[in-house]
Amino acid sequence: YTIILQSTEYMTLMCLLHYHSIPLFIILSSVTVDPCADLSCTEEEWCGERDGVYGCFCNQSDPRPRDKSYDSRETCESSSGTMSLSRCQLFEAGFPTNVLHLSDPSCNGMLQNGRLVFHFDNDENICGTNLTANGTHFIYENSIQGVADSAGGPINRKKELELRFSCIYKLRQTLTMGMEFSPLQSIVHKTLPDGQGMYQVRMIPYQDAAFSHPYNGTEDIEVDQRIFMEVTVQGVDGRQIATVIDSCWVTPVNDQNYAVRWDLIINRCPNPGDNTVKVLQNGVSTAAHFFFKMLAFNGNYSKVFLHCCIHLCLLQNNNCAANCSPGHQHRAGRSVDTQDRASISVGPFIRTAGHTGEHSRFTFPLL
Repeated sequence: YTIILQSTEYMTLMCLLHYHSIPLFIILSSVTVDPCADLSCTEEEWCGERDGVYGCFCNQSDPRPRDKSYDSRETCESSSGTMSLSRCQLFEAGFPTNVLHLSDPSCNGMLQNGRLVFHFDNDENICGTNLTANGTHFIYENSIQGVADSAGGPINRKKELELRFSCIYKLRQTLTMGMEFSPLQSIVHKTLPDGQGMYQVRMIPYQDAAFSHPYNGTEDIEVDQRIFMEVTVQGVDGRQIATVIDSCWVTPVNDQNYAVRWDLIINRCPNPGDNTVKVLQNGVSTAAHFFFKMLAFNGNYSKVFLHCCIHLCLLQNNNCAANCSPGHQHRAGRSVDTQDRASISVGPFIRTAGHTGEHSRFTFPLL
């Protein structure tokens, strides 16, 4: 007969044999270590043997969601991605967990609650991830790969697995404010459908050229006073992605498409009809900077709203920065070819009555 011992019992037995000088060969034929002891099958799994290999099978009574994709679940965040698969579904298909890896064979999965979890990022776990752009999106791509062979000797019964997955981010998208309000920071969150990525766009007005003192309360801003603006994207890898301002304009009402408007930035460069605008940084990092001088609309308007249209540019093999020198400002090549755009708004700047002899003033209130 065969005695099945847990691993701890096996170690205890080896110590006793050594202490009493009992020859090991006498009992090796009748002692077997439990092959299921270290598998830690969950309540939804049971331990069994397949083709001479022990592993965790799925309970017959439990459903098998997304059986063809091994119940894959993907999470994308910033420049990292996580893909997890059902261990028991993989084993039933003939793929033990130890034969699977990402595109880089050194990147193996980790077992967590009956799931095999693979992770990549752009720091210490690149794992063969490939970054590409197709004109409308930038895409992080990787794959789970492995080869299992249930035979031996002069024959083989190899099975190969390759599951490609990706994290997809829109390069350009339309974002609009759903209500009128007066923030110091204009923030738009955009969560893309499951399996795709998320990033955040901010537009912040500053008082100084060092971009160290944002407006943080009700401030008086005189007409013709310089305002420094930062448009920044968070949630993407700044080593690979740049923020590009395509255009900025102001309107007297909170409507990006309002007929009365004044352009500040056109085709990534200052409006040649407004010499108070200067683009300081655009298309070189996740933050873009520019300044302009405060203005007022003629007529019965007391507010000014600022809008900007931006897109994300893949720094690799792209010229994301525009050449705004004379004669070149309208020749800047676009890093993506798409009709979509991302728009963000900030405001209102509210005009208030000044004292006699003073310029018109605008306040930028904090709600």
